[in-house]
Amino acid sequence: MRYRWAILFFGILAYGTSQFARQNFNGIQKYIAADLSLDRGELGRLASLFFWSYAIFQMPWGIASDRFGSRTIVGLGILLTAVTMAGFAAGQTEGSLLFWRAAAGIAGAAVYVSLTGNLARWFPGKERSFSQATLGGVGGALGEGTAYFLLPVLAIYFASGSGWRQGMNTIAGTIALMGVLCILFLKSAPAGHQATTRRPFDWKLLGDMQLWCYTFIYCGFVTGIRVTQTWMAVYATDVYISKYGLALNQAVIAGGLLALIAYSLMGRAIGCPLAGKMSDMLAGRGVSRTAVLIGWLIFAIIMLQILSMGVSTIWALGIVIALLGASVNLFSLVPAAISETYGSQRTASVSSFANMMGQFSGATALWASGYVGISLNSTPGNALGEYRGIWLSGMVGMAIMATLGVAAYVACRTGWAAGPRRVSSLSEEARP
Repeated sequence: MRYRWAILFFGILAYGTSQFARQNFNGIQKYIAADLSLDRGELGRLASLFFWSYAIFQMPWGIASDRFGSRTIVGLGILLTAVTMAGFAAGQTEGSLLFWRAAAGIAGAAVYVSLTGNLARWFPGKERSFSQATLGGVGGALGEGTAYFLLPVLAIYFASGSGWRQGMNTIAGTIALMGVLCILFLKSAPAGHQATTRRPFDWKLLGDMQLWCYTFIYCGFVTGIRVTQTWMAVYATDVYISKYGLALNQAVIAGGLLALIAYSLMGRAIGCPLAGKMSDMLAGRGVSRTAVLIGWLIFAIIMLQILSMGVSTIWALGIVIALLGASVNLFSLVPAAISETYGSQRTASVSSFANMMGQFSGATALWASGYVGISLNSTPGNALGEYRGIWLSGMVGMAIMATLGVAAYVACRTGWAAGPRRVSSLSEEARP
């Protein structure tokens, strides 16, 4: 089973490419906005459309992965992602960019949920949260780092107003290579273990309160992620411009670097695996994985509240961003709990339901965030003032989902709501 670490390594590469496809314009929003004369509301719409199509195709891809195997689905999704990225780079109008963002959402939906099932079959229970958190944390940081920092650098040093297009084409070629590597080296399950099931998702599970508990918690995390991922680097850029007087190019690089180091590297790449390890240790001592998830979600809400108070000192902003990067990205612990509850062979399909609902809530929050930020800005022309509404909109959405998740958790713990019988063995999972 040592090959499980190779599975995790290529899973991280695969998820990193998918994550970059989601965030490919975050680090260069200033250039895209200038190129096509887009305001914050239009940028929010462009960002959110990806997640609408991404959400719709979660379950088809998740069910296909559990039914036919994760290796093929992941490889296909990454290759299609490269195609859509090249199409986005060629877009000359807002309409064409919207089309390619939607297509990228369809392609990107194939990757993450398929990988959750892949890891569930390769890693034992004592490493369940650690493996999933490392996938979501390190893989996410890899994709975000490319979006926040490397792509802006390429855009600037290609030296033209549309240099962001050449930068995206360069990275699209790298993503295509990643797709080929995943097809060659990923394996759907260890030798002698069943990789597929005839019944990936039983629709009777929709009556299970535990599934809805996982779903509400997932929705809370994704709502926070969509708001922070999309606006964090832009906020840092505006802080450098407004408070420190940096020129646009310098501010874009500095803002992207701050988001890369604090949010992606310190928070997500380091913080998430540590939190996953802690979750496994607590689970070994009888602490509910669901209770741990709820605790992290509440902590992320508190961090957004602090950010909405107008943190603009770089050192303080870096600390808050790092803590947010660690806490808000622990959605990756939800598939670990799902695997423990419903079995490894259904992890991708069941996770795809929670992810689908989460992406819908996240896309809605992201769509609204730009407009809320504008409407709550009490000082017209103050760029930083707009972000207060953005952070508050994310905080409110997360708080609503956390409340619903806690209610479902209490209902399950007290026996008030009993769900269908859980899958407890591979033989039951495989039974037609």
